[in-house]
Amino acid sequence: MRLRVSAYLKEKGYPDGGPTNECLALYWIMQALYFVAVAAALKYGTILSILALGLVTSWAGAFGHNWVHQPKYKWMAYLCLDIPGFSSDMWFRDHNLQHHMYTNTPWDNHYHGTDPFLVTEPTKPRAFLQKWVSPFLNPLILSFGVIGNYTAHTVELIKGNEKLTPWKVLFPIQIVAFMYVWGPAWGGLLCYINTAFIGIYYFTCALMNHNAEHITSNVDKRNAARDWGEAQLHSSADWDVESSFYRSFLYLCLNYHTVHHLFPRVCMSHH
Repeated sequence: MRLRVSAYLKEKGYPDGGPTNECLALYWIMQALYFVAVAAALKYGTILSILALGLVTSWAGAFGHNWVHQPKYKWMAYLCLDIPGFSSDMWFRDHNLQHHMYTNTPWDNHYHGTDPFLVTEPTKPRAFLQKWVSPFLNPLILSFGVIGNYTAHTVELIKGNEKLTPWKVLFPIQIVAFMYVWGPAWGGLLCYINTAFIGIYYFTCALMNHNAEHITSNVDKRNAARDWGEAQLHSSADWDVESSFYRSFLYLCLNYHTVHHLFPRVCMSHH
């Protein structure tokens, strides 16, 4: 399979699996739209404007996930991941070296990202609230996903486990700007709606990737895998697999996830 993929990429003119020119152009268009959406939301302060910002930010974040897998383009992830409240440095390290190497095992940092509210590990016993209450509050829990990620990174920063970058301050600056323009109450609500939209949109897709019950939760099959590649097939799920590159943005380009996990350095524009 690797030889076939290598031959295909060479035939298409991208032997290293990097982004197509079309992909790079689309990224910069999306990044420009993000700044336009921020300006529009600050000017109008409506629910519609803030939802538009959340949508564009989520689509830009799809590129961010792509860039952290490609060192040559990793610097662009500062714009589309750090500004919305994530840390591309942390993603570059933990996402690549934990999640992709040890997918759906206790060493996978994604496995515990929603603990203790949503327990995703199949072998872990659930308490009453975790079994019968929190799953039905899934959208509410995911709405705090961005804030949770930013807070967790800040705690590690204080502990000295993460490094401070200038990009870290852009997320709170955006919140302060909205609260200054529209007041603490309405400005704060707009910021919550924005981050809630991003959190629900992104983490719903991300959780589907590795928690589809009929595919990815069979621990015995995963443990019996003959090599790392087969283990990835038992740990990842795809959907709407006939999608074009553009249609995949409906799913933040996460819908070809077995492809991504088998070939993580191949740009999503080739999936």
